Amino acid sequence: MFVSRSEALASARRLVRTFASAPDPRRQARSIHSELAHWDGWTGPEREQIDALGAWLADDPSLAELRPRCEQLLANLR
Repeated sequence: MFVSRSEALASARRLVRTFASAPDPRRQARSIHSELAHWDGWTGPEREQIDALGAWLADDPSLAELRPRCEQLLANLR
């Protein structure tokens, strides 16, 4: 299934908006990363930021840091 840049960003933004009500914030953050990582058209620097989020999530960051980091990435990808 082909997903456009705008669809990947919209899906990730929806997940960020529902972050507060997510039963598992870590899973929500991983879902945001997954939505963005599945699109192949990112520029090199954008892909690096997405990959950095994935690596950061693998290090099991504190729950308080999850949403702000995801929001910052989305702001950078506009």
